[in-house]
Amino acid sequence: MNKRIVFLQPHLTLAVGSTILLMEICKRMAQKGWDVSVVSSRSDLAITANAREAGVRFVDVGGPISSSIWFWLFFPFIYRNVQRAIRRIGADIVVSGAFPAVWWGWLYKYFNRSAYHVFYCFEPSAFIYNPDWTKSVKPFYMRWGLGLFKPLLRFIEKQLYPYTDYTVAISDFTRQELLRVYPATDKASLSRIYCGISHDVFYDPQLERLPQIVIMGTLTKFKNADWVIRALSLLKQDPQFQQVTLVIKGKGEEKENLLQLAEELGVQDSVSIIDTYFSNGQLRNLLGTSRVVVHAAHNEAFGLAPVEAMACGTPAVVTGSGGTGETVVNGVSGLYFTPGDIADLAQQLKKLLSDNNYWRTLSAGAIARANEFSWDKNTNDFCELLLERTSTKSYRL
Repeated sequence: MNKRIVFLQPHLTLAVGSTILLMEICKRMAQKGWDVSVVSSRSDLAITANAREAGVRFVDVGGPISSSIWFWLFFPFIYRNVQRAIRRIGADIVVSGAFPAVWWGWLYKYFNRSAYHVFYCFEPSAFIYNPDWTKSVKPFYMRWGLGLFKPLLRFIEKQLYPYTDYTVAISDFTRQELLRVYPATDKASLSRIYCGISHDVFYDPQLERLPQIVIMGTLTKFKNADWVIRALSLLKQDPQFQQVTLVIKGKGEEKENLLQLAEELGVQDSVSIIDTYFSNGQLRNLLGTSRVVVHAAHNEAFGLAPVEAMACGTPAVVTGSGGTGETVVNGVSGLYFTPGDIADLAQQLKKLLSDNNYWRTLSAGAIARANEFSWDKNTNDFCELLLERTSTKSYRL
């Protein structure tokens, strides 16, 4: 078999979960001898540096990013460039994941039936099926337009989805969502492969812990970072927690709103936002000096931040919904709080900020739990799946 594979991604300009997954898999597949290419509209050299060093090729087809209305107006021309790029690469296997790159993959399979198309799914297209994501879309005319065209987009998706040879879900939650959204899915062509982390770049027991809470992720309404700022404000009412600070690592349209909220609540001096790209070493230092990480997104498909934090011995406070219910064990490697209940979130934070013995117990549990997730296992499972499926020629032509 020709081990030539191409991954499709809308853009590589933000170090979000789907991008991290892609970079880690591509790097390891290239190291295993696969001929790996990534096609996207544009890519950031800082984000792709390690994968490039491993031999991964990146092809930028240009055009606006998918959050722009211009992307959709010029979609046929952008897809034409994507198809030309894939054909020039000559890949036999095409992997698409984040929306709308999955549409590129489906369309490529439609026009090139001999190709093997894998849908590597974080979740069914969030902007179409997840109302919380729809509410987070900015500007307002994009949100309004998305609401208006949702029925059409769902119809198009259900026509295109059959042009998938195999689907990989990143969590059992995602697997269930796929079966709900696409009830005709062939369960024999669907499996779950968990995301991972790079254990060699995380835990450092020499780092000094600070009375610091950290959030990591794209700054959208869906991430609910405002809940954490409000919980911090509640904590500050107790003199015991006057020194507690909150570091928000991420970029997005909610940045100014979050800073304004912190000022309104009088905690602006205790809240900082870092929106620059971090290396693994910088990430380790941030997580390893923090007392707790909070992942407040409700029903997110996986959530890499809690697992990365746990690998640093930092317990995670999460909603326990979606993928975080699979990665974080309540009372063992972290704590759950009721989504939207600020008082409950503040109470869980108090437990980890004030009780050193309890924190050490959960810290040890966090490290043990994080050891169950690794990028090497993720990549090995994915490569074995591809070799098995393509060697038997079991896909549709």
